[in-house]
Amino acid sequence: MAVTAPVSTVPQLPGPTRRRRLRVLFWPLIALAQVVRVVLRKTLWVTIRVIRLAWRHLLVTLLIALGGYYAYRALAPQPVSQPRESPVQAAPLIAPPASVRAYLEAQRNFDAERMWQTLSPESKARRLASGESLATFRQSVQLLQQQGFRFGESTYVGGYKLPDGQAYYFYVTEVRNANDQRGMVYQIFWVSADGLIFTVGTPQLQ
Repeated sequence: MAVTAPVSTVPQLPGPTRRRRLRVLFWPLIALAQVVRVVLRKTLWVTIRVIRLAWRHLLVTLLIALGGYYAYRALAPQPVSQPRESPVQAAPLIAPPASVRAYLEAQRNFDAERMWQTLSPESKARRLASGESLATFRQSVQLLQQQGFRFGESTYVGGYKLPDGQAYYFYVTEVRNANDQRGMVYQIFWVSADGLIFTVGTPQLQ
């Protein structure tokens, strides 16, 4: 019986020629890896040196950083900010009529007759239809005076004129009670096209 020699499982190593071909093939990658390693080592060395130097001279580092920042702000062009448009359109300023000024002056003096004269014919007719006459109007004004109310100066806030000639005028009036406590109330004058007062709104005193 013939004996067969066992097959060797040891891999065949490449010969010198094959190793030389592999080295030539991978030489660019090996060279690139060496260059990257050298660059990283140099960068790390420089970074560590800079950090150590900055830590030793912390005040000088801060001064240099601030100087660089302000130099950049001075040399870099600043963006031109666009003016923001006002979200609220203001009404044109209009002067209040003589009737409103007379009403406020008569109000400070509790002069019911003069206050009644500043009202428009439509306003008087509407009040008379609802049962309010000059006599009852005088009584309501006198009641405020008897309760110790006093009217001070009135500050004009603004007005708005409608296309048909009517207008609204807004005031803030100082009021004091019997205990001399001071408060501010707002008054709204609705004036007809002929310049006389149609209604006076003082919700805080109603």
